[in-house]
Amino acid sequence: MSAPIRIPQGERGKIRVFAINQPPEEIATALKKQPKADLARELLNAPHLSTTSAEIFPMSDLAGVGLAGYLSEGYAVEDDALAPDRAKLDALDGYVMLLFSDSFGGAAAELEPGPTLTIIGTYAELRPSGTTGAIDTDSARPYSGASGVTPPAPARRSAGSSVMVLAAAGLLGLGLWWFFS
Repeated sequence: MSAPIRIPQGERGKIRVFAINQPPEEIATALKKQPKADLARELLNAPHLSTTSAEIFPMSDLAGVGLAGYLSEGYAVEDDALAPDRAKLDALDGYVMLLFSDSFGGAAAELEPGPTLTIIGTYAELRPSGTTGAIDTDSARPYSGASGVTPPAPARRSAGSSVMVLAAAGLLGLGLWWFFS
């Protein structure tokens, strides 16, 4: 059994990659019988986790791209972070599981997956800095919108249109009364 995997409180933006050490046919059959999230909890021995975002898929789905390419292009994991494990990631076969930080809901946790899972690595998704420069234009200044513009008045129904609707309804009623009498 491998060492427990510790997840710190407040973790965000991490992806844990696991190799699933079971025959691909067994995993394919299990995925047909139960939801992916349930299988993920079962494989992790963690019934309390919210694994709805976890991914379980065969490596054959990534033919031509590879797992490292999928993480780089699909989740913006930096190439420098993938470089030490690139050969190992792309050499995997069978099924793999990606487990995301949101599964822990910000709480600290400890995973003790059984022999059916092997942790390959933990990778951080690229996070934008969140800082931008100030926008210095006239239109970005407060209260710089068009002044003195009044919204158009709501359309009013004229008395003529109401009379026309009542007349049409009356004629329809008379026609139905004559037809059924």
